[in-house]
Amino acid sequence: MNEKERLLNVLKGDRVDRPPVICPGGMMSACVTEISNQIGGGQHSDKAAMVKAARKINELAGFENYGVPFCLTAEAEALGANVNLGDNLVEPRITQYNAQPLEGIMENCQADVTGGRMGTVLQAIRELKNDRVPVIGNVSGHISTATSVVDPLEMLKMLRRDPERSARFLAFINDYLLRYALEMVRAGADVIAISDPTATGEILGPRNFRKFAVPFYQDLIQALQREGIPVILHICGNAQTIIEALNEVKANAVSFDSIVNMKFARGALKTGLMGNVNTQLLHTGEQEKIIAITRHALHSRVDIAAPACGLSMATPLSSLKVMTDYVKEGSYQ
Repeated sequence: MNEKERLLNVLKGDRVDRPPVICPGGMMSACVTEISNQIGGGQHSDKAAMVKAARKINELAGFENYGVPFCLTAEAEALGANVNLGDNLVEPRITQYNAQPLEGIMENCQADVTGGRMGTVLQAIRELKNDRVPVIGNVSGHISTATSVVDPLEMLKMLRRDPERSARFLAFINDYLLRYALEMVRAGADVIAISDPTATGEILGPRNFRKFAVPFYQDLIQALQREGIPVILHICGNAQTIIEALNEVKANAVSFDSIVNMKFARGALKTGLMGNVNTQLLHTGEQEKIIAITRHALHSRVDIAAPACGLSMATPLSSLKVMTDYVKEGSYQ
């Protein structure tokens, strides 16, 4: 069973020889400094560098996928946010929000999802497409995209003060993300991963999560699944208060942060389960600790082994290889 077959079978709910071990890309990027140094940088804006980085992650870190892009800023940039692309030590980040009213953004920012850095991602997917290694296209969730385009505090206040206006803007964002994800599928992506780090139970609360997150995830995920494409949804923070709502989303797999007890999640979640190896330990931990936390995730019956969240760029490749080698060896079984 090759890497592509293993991941796609897991996401379909079929039996496999062992759990795949992946790092999907996007917010959960393994393009750490050691990789970036090897390719000479440029992985966020240059197609050749992006392709090379994705292949190096598979080859050197041992993750069983190609995943692009390596950040969650391209969608916000195309909607008028300013972005600093960082360097070999620091990942891209938003430096200035779009100051227009929401209605102005919706009217004036009908972004071309095939142009700019988004177009570069699509070109990279076309080149990465193959029969052996699954290609994962990554999009930011609608809550995180919205709070990257406009001031997050104002956006979150608006959910309470003007829910109808907020919902219109989130629908606009979600439609935009769907167009981008579908272009990724046309380019050759085998899986779409959605990372929505702002849509936590702590930030939104269970009620607003059901109101402003679940329906939009459902629309996006169902549209992709109609195309035959499985979807992974990553949620940060403590998901205990929203886990029942996540069952309604019907993603093929849900990925959780390290704060989530995976045995609890396994008992409560009806979908596939991915995660959740602590990224702080991957950054600083000794080999025995990395093996122990990876073993714990596998014994909690995750369907896919993966880092719990975004990796520090200073994470050593050797630590990532300890994790991926342990999963592949199967000695935990």
